[in-house]
Amino acid sequence: MPRLDRPRVLLLWPGGLFGGGANFGVPQVLTIASACRRAGAEVDVVDLDLERALGRVDLAAIVARGGPYDLVGVSCYSSYDYLKVLAIAERLRELLPKAWLVTGGYHPSARPGDFAASPFDFVVGSDGEHAMARLVSALQSGRRPLLKELPAESVADPNELDPTPWELLERYRPVARRVASQAEIYLSRGCPFDCAFCMERAKRDVSWRPLEPERALEELHRLDRFLDLSTWTLFIADALFGMKRSWRRELLEGLARKPIRARKIWLLIRLDLLEREDLALMARANVGPGFGLESGAQEQLERIRKAGRLHDFLDQMMRVASWCHEMGVPFGANVIAGHPGETEATMRESARYLSRLFLDDPRGTMGFLSVDPFRLYPGSPIDEDRATWERQTGMRVHRPDWWHDGDQDFLSEWVDPSAELDFRAAHRLRHELFAPIFHGIKSRFAYQGPAREYFMRSIDEQIELLAPRRQLRTLGLHHLWRGLLGDDEATNRRALLADRELEGVAREARRTTIANRLPGHPYGEALLAVPRERFVRDEDVPASADDRALPLDDAGAATISALHAYATSFAALELSPGDDLVELGGGTGYGAAVAAEIVGASGSVRTFEIDEALAARARENLAPWPNASAHAGDAHEVEAWRGARKVSVAFAVDAIPSTWIDALAPGGALVAPVHGERGHDQALTRVRKSLDGAISTQAIGRVRYVRDRSVAAE
Repeated sequence: MPRLDRPRVLLLWPGGLFGGGANFGVPQVLTIASACRRAGAEVDVVDLDLERALGRVDLAAIVARGGPYDLVGVSCYSSYDYLKVLAIAERLRELLPKAWLVTGGYHPSARPGDFAASPFDFVVGSDGEHAMARLVSALQSGRRPLLKELPAESVADPNELDPTPWELLERYRPVARRVASQAEIYLSRGCPFDCAFCMERAKRDVSWRPLEPERALEELHRLDRFLDLSTWTLFIADALFGMKRSWRRELLEGLARKPIRARKIWLLIRLDLLEREDLALMARANVGPGFGLESGAQEQLERIRKAGRLHDFLDQMMRVASWCHEMGVPFGANVIAGHPGETEATMRESARYLSRLFLDDPRGTMGFLSVDPFRLYPGSPIDEDRATWERQTGMRVHRPDWWHDGDQDFLSEWVDPSAELDFRAAHRLRHELFAPIFHGIKSRFAYQGPAREYFMRSIDEQIELLAPRRQLRTLGLHHLWRGLLGDDEATNRRALLADRELEGVAREARRTTIANRLPGHPYGEALLAVPRERFVRDEDVPASADDRALPLDDAGAATISALHAYATSFAALELSPGDDLVELGGGTGYGAAVAAEIVGASGSVRTFEIDEALAARARENLAPWPNASAHAGDAHEVEAWRGARKVSVAFAVDAIPSTWIDALAPGGALVAPVHGERGHDQALTRVRKSLDGAISTQAIGRVRYVRDRSVAAE
């Protein structure tokens, strides 16, 4: 490669976890940008979370905008980013065949071998600043490094780094508030504590390394000047804030004297470091602390290896909560439910403690709670010594290398905590024990200061995480992955149909959907009564309570319609008890089951499905409804249903066939989706046939259905 005097570098942040709310700042990328600049490169930073606010994300356009690039770094901050980062790298290799591609972050530090066969030329462990600066120098000299895994080299003193180049995010400043939920900054690195679940030590250098207090304060004010934090909360994202007392007090005192404009500053700190004076300074500096409480059971704290003053760790939390109340300081506490070694007894003990912590004070609470399921992180002490943990606790990890698969949020949590407590039991207890605490916190949250809505939103998010819809997703994925990894299809199907817990959770999830989408609808009880999860494909059980169409085949040629679609069609027919209904395009029988609930024992439902396999599935599914029957047949073969008085069509036609109108009984009605002139527009259309044979039509509303699959329609 020829010598490059000013290499062009692109640093790319691939986006946050699960598409949720983003943070503005990507400081872990910006400090690397600063190091590359110092080494002589021209640098661009791209945040794909914030790119979304500017339009469709197009890597080709991004590369064309600032390229061609000689060096591209893609952050793989966590294991959840792994598949996404590999996909990005494949595309970048197509767009920039000569560029050096490099990745770094927690996952590359813990599992560099996962990138051996990837498009990446280099993998960086530990901090990335020195490695990236060396790659810039290598580009300038024309000497390509021979090793793919670059030697791990930490930043021993962050004060040696240049100031954070916030100006590299100027492109995003006008749109940041559309996407980002808070701003983010780092003031230190490393955490020497060795909690069993944490992957911090994957970065190798775990020593606590802060910016000097004066420099840290200047960084805070520089971000404020760039972004104007007056409408933002600010998250100091250090793995451990203020390990040294003198440092944190000097910083907090400086913030109290010269505050930034953030509505509230949020940070994570060790509970056993805090003294009353620290809380007093936080009150003056507009700071709210968050704590890794981890458990309310002493036995679990010891197992998790919460080093420090364990003898009164839980008492210290009570003291801190009381101080926060006195000083008007909001706080957060996080616990892990289902950590290896957990039993039903320890989960119940933890819930009792948390109830006392948040709900027993007659003044209310200044704190909010988050409860995470245990997740196996590569590079954590548990991951590094999993065999010992399995032997000592009976834990079982069902998918140890979960980051290679889809459904990473489920698979990372698919762990039996102990020989006494399996995954399903731990999941059920988490919802049973902690949901009431969240609701209690919401009604008793006493903080009335700046950014109260930020904390209330966090409380609501926790309530939503334990809602039936989320439970249904977990239970559905549990069945799906059991089938993918072992159980045959028939066995897994029987297990799903016999799962009364899933049935109850699905019903409650549908109840919420119906209340939100179809409040007070006369067919709401019928939609609630029919277990939609039994009619969808196994992979769609998690979404079965959603008000949306779900595919019944890989091509999407057949679907189960959205809940509201059945309600609309049946209402257009004025379907009532005692009616006889014909459904055309019945799929797996869900619409027929809902209609059977509506028409009752004195009515009947016949559903016709052109796909024989789906019709067979419908016959099985409709066994609990003796007033409903499923038939394999073409809807255009009208002799099978001639004389019907009420007909519901579940697929779209270009025009309602005259044969259908002829087959309809006098005084009858037919409802069908009809394509418009542009082809993709559809209108739900009702045809009425009077007793004397007169025909009238009426458009009910816009809809979207699959197309007619009959050869008669071609």
